[in-house]
Amino acid sequence: MNTSNSIFVWIVFLEVLISTVLCQGEESIITVCQEEDTDLRVNCLLEPKANYHTDFEFSMSKGNKEMIINTNISGIMPEPKFRHNTFVTEIEPYGFRLTMMGFTITENTTFICKVTKTQKTLFVELDTIEPCSAISVFLLGYPWISLLIPLCIMWEDF
Repeated sequence: MNTSNSIFVWIVFLEVLISTVLCQGEESIITVCQEEDTDLRVNCLLEPKANYHTDFEFSMSKGNKEMIINTNISGIMPEPKFRHNTFVTEIEPYGFRLTMMGFTITENTTFICKVTKTQKTLFVELDTIEPCSAISVFLLGYPWISLLIPLCIMWEDF
């Protein structure tokens, strides 16, 4: 195989990889995954409502008990066991990421995300928790690959 054929094969390979990761159409609003260092990551991609202060609240429910994990809502306090081992970062273009340091789920759990009066939930079975994707780290390390994203539109036409 000559060099131009090799480059073409790599471009097609990258396009398939990118399209399966970035071009999935309907993206989950809440995702939960376990990082390699045992941190639990909860992504909440709720778009805040216009003309409101953007409040967020992450909580989880096991059985009938709901526990607040982290919030920026004045007057609401997270459970004491979560006060010093969680943090929230903003995701662009909108959304929030909760990181629970050194935390793994030990039973089926429902995660709840509230952003500016909108609430979504995700039920996570103990045996189905996914590891956090290495592809996101790859994409952060190689920002030029985002130039392939317009190919997502072309890929959908095939």
